Formats: sequence, structure tokens, C-alpha cells
Amino acid sequence: MKDTENKIKEFVKRVEDRTNDALDDSLLDEDAKTEEFDVDYTDIVKNSTKAKFSKLPWLIAIFLILIISITLGLMFFSNNPKTLFTQTIDGLFNYLDDNVNDNVYDIMDGNISLDYNIKSNDENAEFYNNLSKVAFDADYVKDNAGNRSFIDLKTTYDGVDFVSAKIYGNGNDTYIYSPNVYNNYIKLYSNKLSYFGNGNDLKIILKGLNQAIDKVIADEKVYGGKEALDLNGKSIKTYKISLAVDKKNRNRVSENFINTLKANDELLNVLSNLKGVNSSDIKNSLDSYLLKLKNKLKDAGKFEVALYVNNENEFIKALISSDKENFSLTKENDKFSYSILKDGILTKGDFEFTVNDNKTKYTYNINFERTQGNKILLEGNIGLKYTSKKADSFEEVDVSSSVDISNITELEKLAIYTKILSTPNLSQFLPIIREII
Repeated sequence: MKDTENKIKEFVKRVEDRTNDALDDSLLDEDAKTEEFDVDYTDIVKNSTKAKFSKLPWLIAIFLILIISITLGLMFFSNNPKTLFTQTIDGLFNYLDDNVNDNVYDIMDGNISLDYNIKSNDENAEFYNNLSKVAFDADYVKDNAGNRSFIDLKTTYDGVDFVSAKIYGNGNDTYIYSPNVYNNYIKLYSNKLSYFGNGNDLKIILKGLNQAIDKVIADEKVYGGKEALDLNGKSIKTYKISLAVDKKNRNRVSENFINTLKANDELLNVLSNLKGVNSSDIKNSLDSYLLKLKNKLKDAGKFEVALYVNNENEFIKALISSDKENFSLTKENDKFSYSILKDGILTKGDFEFTVNDNKTKYTYNINFERTQGNKILLEGNIGLKYTSKKADSFEEVDVSSSVDISNITELEKLAIYTKILSTPNLSQFLPIIREII
């Protein structure tokens, strides 16, 4: 009897030992604790480190799978043609945005100077020759808080003092005074110069255009592929991403672009200030432009926008082509070169601009050449310098004795024309002045 009891105890002990081993090797330790076994859980706790190590390969495997999945996902999206297209467009807008000074001081002042040299070989040769002798220099003050602006414009002709003018905008109306034209301030027909935009306005406009283009891209098919590009006689490897606009999607593209602009209240507010009208007027103008854009795309036939990037996804070239015209923009170090082909006339050149660290001084240089076949129609260069800084005060401008241009009599207009004709070299620009007054 005693021998039988010992055998039963040995059998129970073997069962307990095997149960502990099985539980030790499983991943269900917590569940095992809920079972009604007469087992030694101290052994399970002692073996917990071993249990953890038995799970480690699984955790590592899951972690590696997650890392690989995320990496592949990022690679897919970063190399997806539509993503690359959007990123490249955003990069171009960011390049412009980063060089805009958005400091909006209560009062600011600065200087704008413009000079150019234009040579023509057609019937306008004499006009462009004379125009090239004129250089512009303007000091300005802008009261952002009071929505006022004042420009003191001076010009020279072949290095000699020429025409001067003072332009004043009070937020409602624009006035111009030039002793070469009239002996008092003239109130213009419109107030287009009454609001002098600032850097923050420009940033809002750039952002609005960027968002509208991104919306167009989001709803269209974008294709991509490797392509060798010839730059200055040297072949480089690029990745080409392109979007086509034709009869299938031109209406959708036009509507997405215009409607996105219309939905941007911040953009509408800036444009309404610049134009001196209500936001509703801007919306109506955009509605009118929508029809024009659809007609233009229809007239263009098939329209394609292609972007070329290098291995680092950096912008190299943009090419916009249709059945009737082509436009290209290529980045070469710190310069951009461009070409426009329309109706057999090719306009090409390059431009660059520099900005100081404080974004208070900008310099623009543009070179251009217009040809038809082997004949040069027009060529030249333009230089523009612009400065802006904080100012302390805005001097009041007295326009109390100004004359509304709509009230100027024909006799007074004749006196103006006579004054212009008596000013050396100014009569050459009479057609331009006539458009103003």
C-alpha cells in the first residue's frame, strides 16, 4: 500500500514538472496563472528572464518589419511622380517666399532704381534707343498703419535731369504732380496706386497660387521616368515628371485652380486692397477669368507641364509646351535661363537676383534676346535695385488744391500737351503720357 502511494506521488511530481516546463516555454504565462493547477509558480517567476529572451526574436522581427515597411513607404511616396511634382512646385515657391521680407513696420521707406539698355531692329528702333537713355530713381515712404504712400520720382535722360514727379496715395485716391506736365496735383481716374503692397502681401499671394496649383496636381495623373537632359552641351541624368492638360481634363484643371483662389479669403483680401475694390469684385473677376482660361487651354490644344529633377530631387528645369507655344526655365547655379517660343518668335535670356542677409536690399538683372529665324528683333538688359527699411515718420502731403482729372478742360489739356512739347526729349513719350491723362 505504501509502495502504491509513493508511485502516485512520483507520478504527480512528474506531471507537475512537465506542466511547469510547458508553461515556462509558452507565451501564455498570465493565462496559465488562472488555471487551477497545483503547481509551483515560484519556478515560473524564476524562469521569467528566460521567457523574456524566448520572446525577443519575435519582438526584433516585428520591429524590423515595421522599420522596413516605413522605409519602403517613405521611399514610395518620396519617389511617387505626383509627390515629386508637388514637392518641386512647393520648392520653387518656397525659394521665392524665403527671399521676401515680411516685416511690416508701421512706417517704412526705401529706394527703387531702374536702368536698362534696349536695342531694336524694327520700326521701333528710335523709340527704344531714346527710352534706353532714361534712368529712373524713386525714393518712397509707406505708412502701413495709415494706408498712405508717397513716391518722389526722378529721371535722367542721357545722364541729365529729365522728368520728375511726386505720387501720393491716401488709401482712397491717387494724386500725381509733375512740373513738366501740370502746375498742381492731379487726382487720377482710379486709385490703383493708393495701396502700395508689402512683403507680407506678396507672401500671401505666393502661398495662394501655390495652394491652387497643388490642388490641380492632386486631382490629375502625373507621370514620371528617367531621362537624359542636355545642358550646355553636357548630358546629365534627370527624372522627368509631367502633367498633361487636354480636352479630357482642361475644364477640371481650370475650375480647381480658380475655385481654390476664390475660396482663399486671405488672398481675396490682399487682392481687393491692391485693386481698391471689394472681395466680391475680385471673385467676379476670377469668374470672368475662368472662362478665359478654359478658352486659352482649348486654343492651346494639348498642354503639358514637365519638371526635371536630379538624383537629390533638386529642381533642374521646367518645360511648358503646347501646340502653339513653348516655355522653359532652367536653373544654372545662381542663375535662371529661360526661353519662350511663340508664333515663330523666340525670346530667350537669363536672370538672377541677390538679397542681403537682412532682406532689405534686392538686386535684379535680366538679359533678353528676341529673334525670328536668324534675325535679332530685340535685345537688351534690365537692372533693378530695391531697398526697404523702417522709417520714423510720414510727412503730410497737401492735395487740397488738386484738380480731378475728369474735370480738366480741353483747353487745359492743350496747355499740358504744349508744356510737354516744350520739354526737350519728352515729346517722344507723348503717346504714353496721353494714355495716362
